[in-house]
Amino acid sequence: MKLQNKINIRFLLVTFLVFAVAGVVFYFALGRVVDQNIREMLSSRKANIILYLQHAEADSIIHVSPDHTIFIRQIAKTANRRTISDTLAYDLDEKQLIPFRKMVFTTSVNDNYFEVTILQSLLESEDLQGIIFFFMAILFVLLLLTLFFVNRWLSEKAWKPFFRSLSLLKSAKISEKHQISFDQTGISEFDQLNRTLEEMIQKMQADFINLKEFTENASHEIQTPLAIIKSKLELILNDHELSGSQHKRLHDAFETVNRLSKLNDALLLLSKIENQQFVEKSDVDLSKLIQSRLEYLEELFALKHIELSVQLDIPVTISINPMLADILINNLLGNALKHNFNQGKIFISSGINEIIFSNTGKPMTIDATKLFKRFVKYSASEESTGLGLAIADEICRSGHLRLNYTYLNDLHSFTLSKVVE
Repeated sequence: MKLQNKINIRFLLVTFLVFAVAGVVFYFALGRVVDQNIREMLSSRKANIILYLQHAEADSIIHVSPDHTIFIRQIAKTANRRTISDTLAYDLDEKQLIPFRKMVFTTSVNDNYFEVTILQSLLESEDLQGIIFFFMAILFVLLLLTLFFVNRWLSEKAWKPFFRSLSLLKSAKISEKHQISFDQTGISEFDQLNRTLEEMIQKMQADFINLKEFTENASHEIQTPLAIIKSKLELILNDHELSGSQHKRLHDAFETVNRLSKLNDALLLLSKIENQQFVEKSDVDLSKLIQSRLEYLEELFALKHIELSVQLDIPVTISINPMLADILINNLLGNALKHNFNQGKIFISSGINEIIFSNTGKPMTIDATKLFKRFVKYSASEESTGLGLAIADEICRSGHLRLNYTYLNDLHSFTLSKVVE
């Protein structure tokens, strides 16, 4: 979830909670005001009735008001009292039972004692209270939505510099030498972040260039003495005066130097792929490329009496550096040949956006999840550097490809597929 949305949701929840508490408080406060108003109305009507009794003749007193909300009856001498309660009574206008607030009090006028009952309808007050609360609730909702969208708009405006910096950061390439400069945002936190990013990127670019130069120089400097050692060993191996044990030791040394030279080339290639030095890309038909590579390997297949089955009717075209594509196919074909039986089988087939390389061979004794790691071998072959599949996997990562391994029905299968975005 985006930080902006998370902040807005939390803001909405807090605001809703505040409004909910405020709404409850307002509801009870409104009820208290209405109740106080009704009490004042009853007190006012009580005062008017007492005044009426003081000026009216005893025989002319009206005991029931026309609207049946006032009832007066003469009683025996008693102490003054007053009670207020809620009750239900039948309303002639509404033609139903409705809530009333009832006040019963006694009073004395000219040695006459009266009990007066006053009924004050609560229906209008409750309706008024409900209407007020309803409109206040609508107002709260509108205010809540307004605050949410205004806060969202302000947040988007405030976060725009951050997203501009993020977009520039995504497009930055460590391999490029030009300096990356972020805009001044006027927001101290973002400006401080941009300055830190600029310094970090500059340091990464400098480290990348130094590492690249070191790798190339080290590889070049190592390759030269290795070539000299190989040539010297070849000359010595051609010396017929060597004893059998001397010849074997020198031959072992020559094979070790040769392997070291291959290892140096493989590590340099891996470093170049990781540093994205193979920038140029073009559309390469892997099916045609495999066919051309198989022609070069035909004699090697014949030496091991490998039965080859090829079904590459479906073309698989990818955008990749041609040199990397050539290395990838050579590594996969070489892997299928190297780790196969004599008189084994190799099956190569193409499907929609994928090519499958399958070969017979001994079951692996290592964890299949470690197969694409460096220096991991699933055979004891001394010729293997343990980097062939690591290079193939790294090429796939850089070329938006996926390389998967399965072992089924005594067949080792590598599936090379395009990553569909």
